[in-house]
Amino acid sequence: MTQSRPCRYARHLCHGPQVRPFVPCGLQRLPSGVEDPCPRRRLPRYPCLASPWDSVEVNRRALPWAYAIGILWLNLYLVRQIFAIDFSAQPQSMHGYWLAIAQLADGHWWTPHWWPYSYGGMPFELTYAPLVPLLARHLGLYVVMGLGLALGPLALFWFASRLTEKPGWSFLAAVVYSLFSPTELLLPDGNFSWAHLADARRIYLHFVWDEAPHYLALSLLLLGWRWWVIALAALASAFGVTGAALLGLCWSVLSGQWKRVAIAGLLGYLVVCPFYPPSLFRLLGANAALYPESAWSTQSWWGLGAVAALIAILTLATRHLPTYYRYFLILASIFAAIPWLEVRWGIHFLQQPLRYKIELELALVLLAVFSVAAFVDRAPIWLRIILALAVLWPASQQVVHLRRFSKEVVHRSDPVGSIEYRAARWMQQNIPDKIVFAPGSIAHWMNAFSSVHQYTGGSYPTAPTTMQQTLMNSVFAETNPDRAIALLQQVGVEALVVSGKASPEFWKPYAKPTQFADHLAVLWEEEDTRIYAISRGSTIRLTWQDNNHVLASGPGTAPINWHPGWQAYRSNGQPSPITKDAQGQIVTMEPVLLAYDGGIEAKLCRLVSVLTLLGCLAWPLRRRWALPVDH
Repeated sequence: MTQSRPCRYARHLCHGPQVRPFVPCGLQRLPSGVEDPCPRRRLPRYPCLASPWDSVEVNRRALPWAYAIGILWLNLYLVRQIFAIDFSAQPQSMHGYWLAIAQLADGHWWTPHWWPYSYGGMPFELTYAPLVPLLARHLGLYVVMGLGLALGPLALFWFASRLTEKPGWSFLAAVVYSLFSPTELLLPDGNFSWAHLADARRIYLHFVWDEAPHYLALSLLLLGWRWWVIALAALASAFGVTGAALLGLCWSVLSGQWKRVAIAGLLGYLVVCPFYPPSLFRLLGANAALYPESAWSTQSWWGLGAVAALIAILTLATRHLPTYYRYFLILASIFAAIPWLEVRWGIHFLQQPLRYKIELELALVLLAVFSVAAFVDRAPIWLRIILALAVLWPASQQVVHLRRFSKEVVHRSDPVGSIEYRAARWMQQNIPDKIVFAPGSIAHWMNAFSSVHQYTGGSYPTAPTTMQQTLMNSVFAETNPDRAIALLQQVGVEALVVSGKASPEFWKPYAKPTQFADHLAVLWEEEDTRIYAISRGSTIRLTWQDNNHVLASGPGTAPINWHPGWQAYRSNGQPSPITKDAQGQIVTMEPVLLAYDGGIEAKLCRLVSVLTLLGCLAWPLRRRWALPVDH
């Protein structure tokens, strides 16, 4: 009998010609420079390793790819019909707004441009995070949404397997994330019932509401802490910015890699700063103050302090646990605290805190699966087989249920039958040059079907002025028609769309929709939805040459939101002064040509972005280009 001899690799015994490696529990990935208590990172090729183990090595390398293919197939199977549709009737969503940006943006992605189609006009970078509309322009919106739905679980598997080096449990976490929604138990959505517990919240939020960019941003962040990942996540959604900040903060606390986190975050921001200029953050705060669910208050400081204390306590209390498990635990606790503080006490320090249940869901799945893994890994093989068979049947039934659910939610519709399409097409054909004030879903979908300029229809966090938001909300809430009409005339609105109580328009924001019937002439009417004519107020007439150039007919208020990027020129090419009025619109002193060039901030941000991008791409090549030193 061959005696066992000690191997030079710790925690391994060489038995004769073969090696039986011992895989320690709690294998984890630690930052560079930190000593790993377990030196065995991957199965090494020992000199004493015999050929029978070679096939095991190959299998270990191929298995993660098999897991990834399975995850991708599962999620594409659940919503495969999404790739064959071009319109899904979800009027309550922002899908129409993304389609409008994709269709009307032209070259706006790269150079400063004005967007005249929403909120009385705004810089293009304020419309929406550009990644989803840009991809939709080339691939189609619903293809992008379908691919984004599949990317989430795949990115989770990549993230978990690299952090834990447990591809099997990472695969299980991705499957659980694909099929179940644990947040419905802890923080259920409105109108929650047990009948909907097994429904796919992730599919529902993708295709019925507005969360596809949010999910895409989170999925991108899971690919790794790199400047380009942070930049792509920010381009996908503003939640990618706050998500990157929170994920990076937690990792830097655990690993001490403050410098790496800060440098990657800074470089990522500099690359995308044209779409997140410094002035935008001030604007976000001003708009948030108009809405109770996002406004900053004294209580916000208490909430921020409580979350900071929670991070500190968990960091100290979990020192003995694996790094990856501590990370999952802290992330789940933070993302649970953000919506829970809002639901329990109305405390928030981030805008729209209830939407962070998306991050919470992912963190909960990782925490739950790897908590189970800590116990099951110690069980004998026969018990593991029994447990696997026990969950196989309910998982297969859940796949069948979600496939049926997705068929009900994701289906093709004919846009011609919708009230949003009919109203938009009538205005395009009959009043294409007038500024329109429209409600809810008609406003969000109007520019998907027409190029009519409107005073509504945008994304409120990035509205160009608080005066625009205040006036818009005042018109919806006004019960005196004369005051509402006077407000609309101040900003140059010449057509008013009103949805009655029986209208198919989804939101119906008017407090008293019938009040305009005796005061304004009806231009168009269908299904309790009317378009009224409004006489021109004191605003001057405009003639648009393109999105960046417009002729203002004379002295007075031009119905365009003022911005430092606007310049006025006389017919001889000389500059002319412009100011703004109480509603934040441009006031001219004479007939002028108004030209928009973005202003100094837009130009500087683009210059900084290009230089940063070139520097980041060139930096890895510095050693290849360096000449060898001859000693």
